[in-house]
Amino acid sequence: MFKDLLVPLSGTPADADAIRVGIDIAKTFDAHLSLLEIVALPLPAASPWGMIPDVAMEGLYRRLRDQGEANAEQRRRDMADAGVPVEVRLVESLFTDSAHMAAHCAQYADLSVVAGAVDSTADGARLHDLIAELLAHSGRPVLVVPPRNRSPRPPRNILIAWRPSSGTTRALHDALPLLVQAERVDVVIVDPPPGEQGDGPQAGGDIATHLARHGVKANVVVRESKGRDVSALLLEHAGAMPAHLIVAGGYGRSRLREWAMGGVTRELLFSNPMPVFFSH
Repeated sequence: MFKDLLVPLSGTPADADAIRVGIDIAKTFDAHLSLLEIVALPLPAASPWGMIPDVAMEGLYRRLRDQGEANAEQRRRDMADAGVPVEVRLVESLFTDSAHMAAHCAQYADLSVVAGAVDSTADGARLHDLIAELLAHSGRPVLVVPPRNRSPRPPRNILIAWRPSSGTTRALHDALPLLVQAERVDVVIVDPPPGEQGDGPQAGGDIATHLARHGVKANVVVRESKGRDVSALLLEHAGAMPAHLIVAGGYGRSRLREWAMGGVTRELLFSNPMPVFFSH
């Protein structure tokens, strides 16, 4: 059950979408919502005698802190009529980058809701780094919300991008509070692996049985890629449902920053109009 939600603010216009979804989820699960405003303080310049603060740095720190407090106070005013318990947390990041600080704070939440990275601009890169750090270091699931998305919440139709792996099974179980409320759940399996590393004698049978014991009636859909990208097949099926949420685990390379930049995950982050629930 989701009782503690975190929206790490990226300072981009897409934050508004993440906040709106966070409010909706908080209302659905009677949860507490925290907005995280991070003040990124640059390190003082190094010299042969170590890091020596100067008057210019002190002035910069003061301006950054004042701006962070002003941003947080404006958020508090904006959230006064949200209809859910809300707090705006202001934290400083000096010896670590702001994305890693967000991941640390997310360890104390059930779910992070973050704006989606839609392009390769500086804002897109910043959002992408934030998502990668949350997945790598928070140990908690991340709901990525594409800009201007208007899918119903809680989602009625959910696609699970399934394969028998630790990342995917963790995503599925983290998403159970949403799955049990859904009207339709499709478990989509692309090129199911054969043998003992597969998914039982019938692809998807074991996971469908497991979901049924949790009260989730799932439809198993097996697709052969035949040379097509896995992401294209997933998005094609999601569009046909139509899906309101995709649940996915880790795909691709072992290093998370490389994994999050390439393959299936990149397509789900950059080319997908639907929210994606990720775990790693």
